[in-house]
Amino acid sequence: MSSRYFPSVHLMPALALLAGLAGVVPLAPVRAAEPAKTAAPAAETKTETATRAEAETETIPAAPEYRYEVKINGAPTEEIGDLLEESSRLRQLEGKPPPSLASLRRRADVDVEGFMKVLRSEGYYGGEVAYKLEARDDLHVITFEITPGPLFRLTKFDINFKGAGELPEKPALSDIGIERGMPARSEPVVTAASDVIADLAHHGYPDAAIEKQDVVVDFATDAMEVTLNVNTGARLYFGDLHIEGLKQVEEEYIRRLARWQPGILYDTRVIDDLRRRYLRSGLFESVHLKPRGEIIDGKTVPITLAFTERDHRSVGLGASYSTSEGFGTQYFWEHRNFFGNGEKLRTDLTIAQIKRELSVKFVKPNFISLDQNLNANFDIRQEETDAYDEDAVAAFVGLDRRWRKRWVIGAGGSLEYSRIDEDGVTNNYALAGLPLTARYDHTDDLLDPTKGRRFSSTLVPYMGLNANTPDFLRLEMDGSVYYPVVGEGRVVLAARGKLGMMVGDDASDIPASKRFYSGGGGSIRGYKFQSVGPLDADNDPLGGRSLLEVGFEARTKITDSIGLVPFIEGGNVYDSMAPDFSGDFLWGAGLGFRYYTAIGPIRFDVALPLNRRKNVDDAYQFYISIGQAF
Repeated sequence: MSSRYFPSVHLMPALALLAGLAGVVPLAPVRAAEPAKTAAPAAETKTETATRAEAETETIPAAPEYRYEVKINGAPTEEIGDLLEESSRLRQLEGKPPPSLASLRRRADVDVEGFMKVLRSEGYYGGEVAYKLEARDDLHVITFEITPGPLFRLTKFDINFKGAGELPEKPALSDIGIERGMPARSEPVVTAASDVIADLAHHGYPDAAIEKQDVVVDFATDAMEVTLNVNTGARLYFGDLHIEGLKQVEEEYIRRLARWQPGILYDTRVIDDLRRRYLRSGLFESVHLKPRGEIIDGKTVPITLAFTERDHRSVGLGASYSTSEGFGTQYFWEHRNFFGNGEKLRTDLTIAQIKRELSVKFVKPNFISLDQNLNANFDIRQEETDAYDEDAVAAFVGLDRRWRKRWVIGAGGSLEYSRIDEDGVTNNYALAGLPLTARYDHTDDLLDPTKGRRFSSTLVPYMGLNANTPDFLRLEMDGSVYYPVVGEGRVVLAARGKLGMMVGDDASDIPASKRFYSGGGGSIRGYKFQSVGPLDADNDPLGGRSLLEVGFEARTKITDSIGLVPFIEGGNVYDSMAPDFSGDFLWGAGLGFRYYTAIGPIRFDVALPLNRRKNVDDAYQFYISIGQAF
């Protein structure tokens, strides 16, 4: 080493960087050393045994506890101060006072070592840590004084490749997050090394590894220099794809999903994406890459994926209750591999006080092209509400396609025949529709999201097929957002909005089941089902041509399985084609109880109508079901 680096420290490669320089790593629990036990005499008399037994039965005073308080002074930045606090063993064990002063000092000594690691990981290699211990009545105060010293800078970052055959080009430092002169923090250095290996694995070098990693810290110039020596291994190409473990799923279908191209440059991202695609199908418990076999002609390697199929059939049931909608039960049977190519056939049966429905749904995944599904639905339903009574049968056939990872767009055709009794007048309606849908989902859970956002939109032009049925256009949009405030989902703020608009004849001419309604467990809690909006002389809902709703929740977990959710919701229904705010918003508020299970939260909500209408609204409503309200 040249004299200009003197004095300097030559750190252990790779592991030293991770252990000594890496960002704060939670320290392993440190136990105070126990006093050595003196071996018992080889022999003892009965008298000695009895005497000791009598002594052990005497009352032994409790060992004193050394309560303490910790202060940390001198952190160079607020962020580093937080890291010091988080890494402190004294802080972690503050609720468990040690039994002796020596144990307390041992904890403080552990913190000195941990604080030095934090300083080095943040680029302060010349830092010092000292502490003093003061006794104040029954409390001991431990004060740490941090002397960070100068912030070291990264002055060199060299990458050297070696391997058999053709060597790749070295990545630009900016591509791996490195800039000469940046603070010599360990995290970007470690990340850069990982990025170099990952980039090689993406471009034909899956066996690349860091052979040697030199990190030199120069105290004379407050600088750090890094040299990565990387063995790239052989440059490989994909060979044939081999599939193992299939039982009921057709291999031809799996190969079609793969879109495999033998002969292209080895890229680990291709295999990762392929595994995710297979797992997303819901057909497999696991898909893993088996160890690579013998390399053919020095460059081509076959790929073998091993599959473990999951059970393709399932049945389930659910139940719900609300004061305005009564009891409801739901049953389903599902087969997720009906013809051996991932086809899903599902039958749902709903038996409730206001609704009876049988629904059959069929989905043919990857129809004609990948990420495109064929959907077919058939429904028979009977519904009895304060607004109308309906007997209906409906069918739908359409396609949906994934777009830009999180979007699903779809289109299709529908036919529907219904007999609706409204205020004692019965009409028969026949409708043909062209549903156009778009859905976006960037949340972390279907039934209990804690972060992200959702949006969906449905536009349906309807054409009447008989004299009683008008032509009209129906648009419905709703969205929700979820923001974690404390911890990992301990407190989540959730908000939603819904907008509905309809272009066409007057509301009274449109089939009652197609109008917009609000109120109840799925919209504005605190009000009876469908009761928000225009009412007739008997206070029965009339529905409308437009709708606007908003809702807010603060989902708070008291324990891992118990939660409380205060909420407020509001909205209204209008006769106009778009909300004209001709009527005041009706607001409802309440408190929900959540019991979290493996299948989703079970919820119990109690809500009050804040704009209670005389002879219309009850003093409260409550709701029981599975899953969050939105």
